[in-house]
Amino acid sequence: MSEIDPARIIESSKHRIALEREHIGKLILDIGGGGEGIIGKLYGRNVVAIDPRLDELEETENDSIKIVMDGCDLKFTRGLFDAATSFFTLMYMSTQDKVRAVFEIRRVLKPGGVFEIWDTVVPALDGGEKDVFILHLDVELPSETISTGYGVGMNNEGQSIDGIVEILKEAGFSIEESTESADGIFRIRCVS
Repeated sequence: MSEIDPARIIESSKHRIALEREHIGKLILDIGGGGEGIIGKLYGRNVVAIDPRLDELEETENDSIKIVMDGCDLKFTRGLFDAATSFFTLMYMSTQDKVRAVFEIRRVLKPGGVFEIWDTVVPALDGGEKDVFILHLDVELPSETISTGYGVGMNNEGQSIDGIVEILKEAGFSIEESTESADGIFRIRCVS
């Protein structure tokens, strides 16, 4: 694997997010649940973690149920899950895929089911040489702190909280909470 030229990178400072167990005893669909498997670490066997990449699921060290699956084409029946999560996953999707995934998530959530999103603003390409965005993150769980990073190739659209909220509303979600920090980290909580 080759190194990325540092001149191409926009890099964030280290951010800190604290997560608590809010969905105990509920069946949770975690979109993009491979890698660190943060949501699976919180809820264990109550999580069905999907990721399109087997290698991401294989490196996950938690008790979640792991399935290779595309979030844009969920193979679950309507109204199966109590809650769904997306932890820094939407940033890897095109706008078209975000729309498809959000509609699919709404379909597999029970009426009144909660969809929680943690993600970040990703700048759009501006014609300069910078085309890679890297976010550094410390995630505080009740039992441990995980230091990680998420990197993505930038595109002409970028990502904003307003764009995600618009997609959620189009899919029929009601927004309960929508917050963005000064440094672009955002959390959205919505209900089907």
